[in-house]
Amino acid sequence: MNELRNEEEGLSNPSSSINAPNTNEQLMELAASFDNNDTSSPSHSKYSPINLLSFCKRRTIEHYNNISLSELSGSLGDLGTFIPLTVALARERKIALAPALFWAGVSNIITGYTWDVPMCVQPMKSISAVALTDTNGSGNVGLDAQSVTTAGILTGGAVLLLGVTNLIEIVNWIVPLTVVCGLQIGVGIRLASKGMTDIQKLPWGGGYDCIGMAVACALLSMFWLRDSGSQKDKKKQEQAKTDSEGNTRNDVMATTGANSATSSDEDVFQENDNVEMGKVLNNSHQLETATSLNPRSSVSTTAHTNERFDFAASSAPSSTPRQQKQLSYYLRKVWSRACCCLNPFPKTPHPVGIYLFLIGCIFAAVTLATAGPDSGYDLPLYFFGAPVAINAMKDVTSMSWWNGFLQGALPQLPLTTLNSVISVCCLAHTLYPDKRDPALEEKHRTDAVITRREVSISVGLMNLILVPLGSMPNCHGAGGLAGQHRFGARTGTSVVILGVGKVLLAIFLGGSALTLLDALPIAVLSIMIAIAGLELVSTGVKVLFECVQKEKEKTMKQQGNEFVDGKAILQKNATVAMVTAAVIIALKKTHYGALSGWVVHMIYGDGFRNFVVWIKKKRAARS
Repeated sequence: MNELRNEEEGLSNPSSSINAPNTNEQLMELAASFDNNDTSSPSHSKYSPINLLSFCKRRTIEHYNNISLSELSGSLGDLGTFIPLTVALARERKIALAPALFWAGVSNIITGYTWDVPMCVQPMKSISAVALTDTNGSGNVGLDAQSVTTAGILTGGAVLLLGVTNLIEIVNWIVPLTVVCGLQIGVGIRLASKGMTDIQKLPWGGGYDCIGMAVACALLSMFWLRDSGSQKDKKKQEQAKTDSEGNTRNDVMATTGANSATSSDEDVFQENDNVEMGKVLNNSHQLETATSLNPRSSVSTTAHTNERFDFAASSAPSSTPRQQKQLSYYLRKVWSRACCCLNPFPKTPHPVGIYLFLIGCIFAAVTLATAGPDSGYDLPLYFFGAPVAINAMKDVTSMSWWNGFLQGALPQLPLTTLNSVISVCCLAHTLYPDKRDPALEEKHRTDAVITRREVSISVGLMNLILVPLGSMPNCHGAGGLAGQHRFGARTGTSVVILGVGKVLLAIFLGGSALTLLDALPIAVLSIMIAIAGLELVSTGVKVLFECVQKEKEKTMKQQGNEFVDGKAILQKNATVAMVTAAVIIALKKTHYGALSGWVVHMIYGDGFRNFVVWIKKKRAARS
């Protein structure tokens, strides 16, 4: 549906594709010809190879045209969560790193082609936390590698069942939007606090990976993430567009005046050059005349005249002022390119993810280059040598299934349902209003960009198919989407870029990928986690105020009164959201927070009253 809507927008705005290459236009026409074929026969059905091929061609062209520094920066917005969990699980031998990277990259690419939003793919946090921290009574790790595999398969199967049967809508109907806001606020604060806690464990000095470096990265990130530059440019563009419509004649006169001034300057420069050249020619003529009258003095006269000629040539300007202006313009342009990260008013947002990732890569390269034999790094680095697909079901037993269900799937299922399906769809609906499906938006649904059913099926298939091949249990998450959006991602191109990078890293450096990722400074990764968490918090607060505004307007229409106590509505909704967030932060359990918020909504909020109204409507419909 999103793809059809994008095609309609492209047809309604032909100017957006004027600058596209001719090759892309031809490919787009070819893809459109495939799409317009008759679908009455089985060979031209919706899921026929021809239509799928044309779909992939069209999406590839769109990704090629969408490549920019902002998309590249946004693709790195989720690394602060992905890298620490992946490296920790690989260190504990709970996953194989090369297959985990490869299949995570494949999932990124498929996700980026399916949806035109930066939908992240990240490890299931509850399963990862249990595998890394929890132990059973005998002191052994509660979830081994086989139990992690079974936990991912069971969770994926349960979420797929909710999506196929559309039972996920019942879960969404039970959980109010204010509780979803509390989920986003609570999970965001937990992410930000996780980054700050990791920074607190670092030393103040003694090396580059310290608290001082984290503070420096935080200050630079605040400078880069300011919206003042882009907002000012947008206002200037809007003002210029408005002025140009009413002041066309003034613009033409100003342009004519500027051209005349430029031409007059050029005439002055040309006149000065002619004067200098006239002096030189006059000297040459005098030399010839003197030589013809007095041949003896020709040598001395020639030397004297050559001296005058050299003096005149040296005294003439080596370059015109216009050339000097051009030289200064190019120097300023090169300097602005080199110091683009220091521009306080950029025309486009700073690619913060690229800046932070480059800082981390520079220090990681220094670390590996100066590492000694006792550093703990597996050096030297070597290419290939690690399989990208393994049989993860090889040593699975019945006890693995039981442990995976009890310790992995049960705690993870509420988190996946609430944060990876309901919350992420609501977040995409809020961040990308221009990509909403009009038919779903008319029904006042909060998943008009990506439906909850689609995300449920995606999470289910991703784990049922790929986890047995060595992938870690993955899901979509609101925190990752918020982080990628904050770092500049706006389309699925950023996810495709990230997926290609993961696949290439797994194929070429699979055996040394753990060493490379482990060398990245914790200070940089922790700042990226904190930024992603704070973005999720701000989005939750924004959605909360939107809920208050909609409820206020609805109350005004029902009562026919313009004077509605908005503060009382804000207090009621904020209490539900803050209780949800507080329980999540205190107990570190997302489903506990959702349950607590739901209880507060039913008793303190409008939950019980809405339930009674729903019962009355059902009885009236039956009668």
